[in-house]
Amino acid sequence: MAETYLTLTNKVIARLNEVALTSTTFSSARGIQVQCQNAVNESIRFIKQREVNYPFNHATETKTLTAGVVRYSLPTSTKTVDYNTFRIVKDSDLGNGGYKLGILDYNDYINRVINQEDEINTTTTTTTHTDSVTTITVTSTTGFDSAGTIVIGNENITYTAIGSSTTFTGCTRGAGGTTAATIASGVTVAQFDNGGVPEFVVRTPDNNYLLYPFPNKSFIIKFDYYTFPTDLSAHGDTTSIPDRFAPVIVDGATAFVYQYRGETQQYQLNMQRFEQGIKNMQTLLVNKFLYLRSTFIPRTGVYNSGSVDIRAL
Repeated sequence: MAETYLTLTNKVIARLNEVALTSTTFSSARGIQVQCQNAVNESIRFIKQREVNYPFNHATETKTLTAGVVRYSLPTSTKTVDYNTFRIVKDSDLGNGGYKLGILDYNDYINRVINQEDEINTTTTTTTHTDSVTTITVTSTTGFDSAGTIVIGNENITYTAIGSSTTFTGCTRGAGGTTAATIASGVTVAQFDNGGVPEFVVRTPDNNYLLYPFPNKSFIIKFDYYTFPTDLSAHGDTTSIPDRFAPVIVDGATAFVYQYRGETQQYQLNMQRFEQGIKNMQTLLVNKFLYLRSTFIPRTGVYNSGSVDIRAL
């Protein structure tokens, strides 16, 4: 049975010879019981923050890009990102292959290609639209050409005029061989001349990322990252730390309770066990890449339906 916030807390309480909690009494805990609850979360945070690359902290983000949007935010739970794992997902409908993105330094981006951001005008829709309406209503048309093409999702829409400060009129839906689609309220409307399938990812100073060139369609990217710990709250909540390491969590929580109570000797004894448990976890769970050796032998092979020299990959 998976360890829950309740079972972990009760294991700490048992070591202290105090009254156990139940699922009914968990939310009304008092005194030492609350200290044990807090100590369990503190122990989990301590374990997860000690090592970045624990496999149970790993996550994969799948992000659908927006045509004409350069900069994107990382998931709010992100602790650190492996930028070497950014890749474009193959999409036959969009006509792009799958491949790994290169990494471009932010200063190089600023010095060489930041002017791509000057080529884009964006706004957002303010209402829903069917796939046949010929007037598109947006927040503002300021900066857009008096007639031209806008991109919403994977649909190109030509328009003959700007009817007001908030409408594009005379629209031809599904222009340029694209498919007309229903448009939701609040989605991005973009106008640009260039763009394409992104080839590089750039880490920004605010610890988010941008893409070069900016996407001209709703491509999908994936990347790997590691998460910050999330505190347990309800009695049935579980931690991502594997159950076999529950004794380590309990050792740490017990140490922290003794610390709260000012019992220095018991704190030190339990903290020593806790620290040793964390070291064992690191040994068992964290890959040491320097011990890995590739057995890959370059050769010419067949991939899918074509012949590919994999030495060039």
